[in-house]
Amino acid sequence: MNLVKLTDKYSFHNFQQVCESIKTKIEAITRTKSMILDLSEVTFVDPFGMVTILGLCRHMFNTYGVCTNIVLPEGDAGAYMERAGFARIIPQDHFITVQKRKNIRDYFKRNQNMGVLRFFNSEKDIQPINAEVEGWMESNSFSEEDKNSIAIFISEMVQNVVQHSNTPQPGVLCIQSYTNKKGEPFLSWAIGDSGIGIRQSLVDAGVNDMNGMEDSRVIREVILKGISRFQDDITRGNGLSRLYKAAQKRSAILFIHSHSGIFGLNITQDKQKKVENDIPLVAGTNIGFYIRS
Repeated sequence: MNLVKLTDKYSFHNFQQVCESIKTKIEAITRTKSMILDLSEVTFVDPFGMVTILGLCRHMFNTYGVCTNIVLPEGDAGAYMERAGFARIIPQDHFITVQKRKNIRDYFKRNQNMGVLRFFNSEKDIQPINAEVEGWMESNSFSEEDKNSIAIFISEMVQNVVQHSNTPQPGVLCIQSYTNKKGEPFLSWAIGDSGIGIRQSLVDAGVNDMNGMEDSRVIREVILKGISRFQDDITRGNGLSRLYKAAQKRSAILFIHSHSGIFGLNITQDKQKKVENDIPLVAGTNIGFYIRS
């Protein structure tokens, strides 16, 4: 059976589970050259969820020639994905088709979250998003330091995708801002590509000892030790390491996937904990970051 069904919430917590589910059905999926990703019962999806949905579908298309039919959620989750632009995606290589719910616009008035999803080939493509995010942060009393840091982080991650990932398709960026039930403003963003991954990028740059290392450990080495493709220039290539330190400082959530590895910081019962796992291979790199003012 080529149906993969998601329920409840889809975020970084569920990413590994979805990868495992696809792996168990890979024989049927590759035989039919099609996959149905059913999100109809999903009640919440965040930027990392949207970016990795596209990343998973890209991987299935690039690796197996599989086209995925995505069934969007009903209710608020579907309205958010529609508002962000998910249902308007018309990829040139037809790696997905999107089936949206008939009543989705009934939820637009009560779903006022700012959400933007964009493909990009250069920093110029995301300038309107940066301007919108900056305005939202200013209206919600984020500090100048926070505004500058977020802008720099997004810029560095976009540069990594454009210059070093060798991705065969454009990168994808998704940003969401909202206020929770306690009145606290949150900003979450995610960026992804279908490229060669962090480990191979370092190998290609001549960084030693990367070849036999698992992807999860490579991410850890990059984050904790500042290992970079720019070995002779300490002022470059440390974007992920700085992002990790900022997440620690602000008690934020950071989740990094690259090929078959996951590493990051999660919040459990108001405590930050490291996350490190190995998963079935999904080509490319996806990064999610969640911060509140």
